[in-house]
Amino acid sequence: MELIVGAVILLAGILIGRFLPGLGRPRQSALAEVKPLCGCGHASSFHEERGRCHALNEVARWDGGRWAGIESVPCNCRKYTGPEPLPAFYAPELTE
Repeated sequence: MELIVGAVILLAGILIGRFLPGLGRPRQSALAEVKPLCGCGHASSFHEERGRCHALNEVARWDGGRWAGIESVPCNCRKYTGPEPLPAFYAPELTE
């Protein structure tokens, strides 16, 4: 009998923990939007067909150990590593 009571308490705890926390916040989609970002953090539009990145990164500039500002330097990425964009096809209209 004690084993059944323990199982019921365990099941009640699992059900409360599973369904109660989700009531106060909106559910997030399981299929979150995939952003086409490379490992360098730039979008696929910044990469040429061979893969080289043409974006600029902002880095801190130091002068003798003292901060001297921010400068823009070219991205060192040499190949796009993000998700492959879908190919674009042109489909002419069908005429009868």
